[in-house]
Amino acid sequence: MKIGVLGSGLMGKEAARDLAASEGVAAVGLADIDLSRAQQVCDQLNSSKLTAYQVNASSEQELANYMRQFDVIINALFYSFNEIVARTAIQVGVNSVDLGGILVI
Repeated sequence: MKIGVLGSGLMGKEAARDLAASEGVAAVGLADIDLSRAQQVCDQLNSSKLTAYQVNASSEQELANYMRQFDVIINALFYSFNEIVARTAIQVGVNSVDLGGILVI
């Protein structure tokens, strides 16, 4: 299974760490608007399963392009991104999990 994580902050980093250690996960994408931050987390976690991506979560097109690469998306972004992430996941047809916040559609 290939899993994409949105956000390389504290929650995203720990989700990526757990996923990289899971036998059932073949690849983990770690996306952030700041590519150097995502890459730094990937370097710290030191797993060949991890790849850093630069994604502007305010852009539905960028989100969609990122999401299409994965079986599941984990949203570890600030709650203000919940709606665009949920709508884009539905549009793309990918399963997604939100780590918290408020979502009203």
